[in-house]
Amino acid sequence: MAQTAYISLSCLPLPTFIEGRRVELKPDGGKMNQVHLEYFVFAFVRQGRLAMVQDGVEQHINNGELFIMTPGYHKYMWWAEGAKVELDWIYGYVAGDWHVQSSLTPAKNSMDTLMLHPPVPVQTLFLMQHRGVEKPENVYPLVDQLVSKELNCNSKQFFEAQETFIKLLSYLQTQDNAKNELTQMSLSIQKFLKKNFNQKITAATLSEHFDERPNYIVRVLRQTIGLSPAEFLMQYRMEEAAQWLLNTETSVEDIALNVGFQNIYYFSTSFKKYTGVSPTKYRQSAKRE
Repeated sequence: MAQTAYISLSCLPLPTFIEGRRVELKPDGGKMNQVHLEYFVFAFVRQGRLAMVQDGVEQHINNGELFIMTPGYHKYMWWAEGAKVELDWIYGYVAGDWHVQSSLTPAKNSMDTLMLHPPVPVQTLFLMQHRGVEKPENVYPLVDQLVSKELNCNSKQFFEAQETFIKLLSYLQTQDNAKNELTQMSLSIQKFLKKNFNQKITAATLSEHFDERPNYIVRVLRQTIGLSPAEFLMQYRMEEAAQWLLNTETSVEDIALNVGFQNIYYFSTSFKKYTGVSPTKYRQSAKRE
């Protein structure tokens, strides 16, 4: 095998099953190729030895192994080497962030709107691009189900197939989020910011609390949720302020102090930038509705 490559997929939103195929390749010298794949393709070699070239680099996938082809600017070519090859293709679509690296690095959340009051999930699916199939007794029955499905517009069938696909991915994951250091660091940073949102928090504050360099803390949060600590803190404060405006008669000045602003003008400017209206107009429009 070549150097280990890990694929990180954001699971917000979840990957989507497209279709499954069973393919047989004969050792007649014939080669198949594809450029600019639109989907992820999970190639399960069930028999024989598959030769594959990815962007000019040749490698081999043996019986009982999996190789994941990624979309984008890649050129793939494959053929049967020495004997007949039987393999299953599972096509999946990923709408969110993904990347391929030599280490386990979380993909950032890809949802346009982040609800910061509930715990922000950092759900990355970590997959090894080329690996042997572990627990084949669990994996292959799911692959067989997906290959055998002829999908149509039946919504029940689609959701059943999607459920099977997500279950398959859970068996293929290399590492759970709970065991990933960056993921856990990100959750710790989010928890600290939420707990102390009404206090003055600087890069030095975070660096001292977590005993890490400020640049590292920024990188962790950006890689996992797509926001810097300052951006996360601002959004959380704005959502807290919105709740105060909607549910209390507290003055705008006091709300600004309660969510960590010492300057009422800066608070009003920030709130208008975040919501499109001033705090006063936000409260008035909510009352009219």
